[in-house]
Amino acid sequence: MTTDKTAFDAAAGDVRGETVNLRNASARDVYADSVTITMGGVRDVSADRVTVKQAGVRTVEAQEVLIKQGGVGQLSAEQVELAGAGVGLIQAADVRMGPSCSVAVTLADKVTLEQSAAPVVVARHDVSLEQSAAVALVANRVTLNSSLVALAVAETVEGAVQVQVKPHVAALFGAALGAALGVVVLIGRRGK
Repeated sequence: MTTDKTAFDAAAGDVRGETVNLRNASARDVYADSVTITMGGVRDVSADRVTVKQAGVRTVEAQEVLIKQGGVGQLSAEQVELAGAGVGLIQAADVRMGPSCSVAVTLADKVTLEQSAAPVVVARHDVSLEQSAAVALVANRVTLNSSLVALAVAETVEGAVQVQVKPHVAALFGAALGAALGVVVLIGRRGK
């Protein structure tokens, strides 16, 4: 974990231990092997295993994370499982989003969305959507089942796919955008 454990300050509300269970409570920072937060709030958590239930955490660094009906601002982990959760940014190896999840940005090796929404998903390997929606996906392989995606950049896309922008329209749009940006840059340089 990259959280600085030397900054531990019990007087400020930090908690440290092998196993930490917070129920209807809050803490500033938590350092432990295993952390469970239920109906509470924590600023930062650094642990091997973290479970968040109906609670909120600003930052989580862990190996395994489970969030049920909770929220996390930024999360870094190997394995992430979400159900009814909201997260700002996830950086992980394997992410599974269950029903009613929303994640602003997901950066992972493998991502599975089931009845969830994610505006931006970037995966090194596979992305699978089951009755889910995404604005932009970038992955090696994308599998869609009863799902919606506005923009998918992938080597392979499987499932029911409807292309909304044909290649010649995309090429024209790219050329026009490039020309417009070029004009803006030239005008900006003149003003100096």
